[in-house]
Amino acid sequence: MLRLRVQRWLRRPHPGPISGALSRVTTSVAARRAEVPRARSPGHPPVIVVGGLAIGGAGKTPVVEWLARRALGRGLAVAIVGHGYGASLPARAPTRIDVPDAARFGDEASALRRSLSRVPVWVGPRAATVACASVGADLVLVDGGFQDPTCPRTADVVVVDVTDSREVLPAGPLREPLSALRRAEVVWAHRVDEPNARPLDADVRSRVVATTLEGPDGVHRPAGSLRGRRVVPVCAIGRPDSFQHRLRALGATLEPGLVRADHHRFRAAELPPPERVVTTAKDRERLPPGYAASVLHTTLAVDGADRLDALLPW
Repeated sequence: MLRLRVQRWLRRPHPGPISGALSRVTTSVAARRAEVPRARSPGHPPVIVVGGLAIGGAGKTPVVEWLARRALGRGLAVAIVGHGYGASLPARAPTRIDVPDAARFGDEASALRRSLSRVPVWVGPRAATVACASVGADLVLVDGGFQDPTCPRTADVVVVDVTDSREVLPAGPLREPLSALRRAEVVWAHRVDEPNARPLDADVRSRVVATTLEGPDGVHRPAGSLRGRRVVPVCAIGRPDSFQHRLRALGATLEPGLVRADHHRFRAAELPPPERVVTTAKDRERLPPGYAASVLHTTLAVDGADRLDALLPW
């Protein structure tokens, strides 16, 4: 619960003066770190780093999946490098994911492995793992790493949740101020249609679109089948309010659910009966074995894809 309180605290609407003063220190440190030359990727296929400024919840992983599907549609061989965050035993060497396993590889990398069966997904130290993932690939996508100067890259795509606070740590969730976007080749504004969305000068804009509801029986039904149903939302993600907003927009009535901090590993004892539970694809990776909940699947509706194609090296 402490992690969830911190997660919410960082997104409070009115940070105090002490937090504001400390955030100026963070901004100064980030400015010095930004001057460190970032590794480039000679000898590799194009490497696109999909990063963010905020701690958790920006939407980087869905953007990685969307980019991977777009590249596959162009006939490119794609590989993905994840960070393995949330794994109980972080990979200390480049490791290719054989089967989805959030405990071993982290929930985001595991979810990517499940949804992109044709794409090799790797976790491990970024620089070494990019080198391994590059073998046989036409394009490497890196989930996270905008602040990592050792990660080789051809281009940076920075995802900004435009509903989020724009304060720098500890006044808000940003590792760097918005001025850091100048280092990116592509600025991607995400969740542009949701409550509290704020304007941002961006190359690409996206919103989350629900596609199907996967029942406990594994059958996919239209997401609209939630209309008029009473559901219990269960999630442990960076922006649980976004998930709940989507359920309401689909016409579901929300009963009291279970919200935990991002990457929380659910225990059977804390979960409600699964009959009316709806969760996310990322959260499914952290449910205990045998807990049969429904999963809401989503994709991105993207504006500016043509401009994106002109900016990215593919």
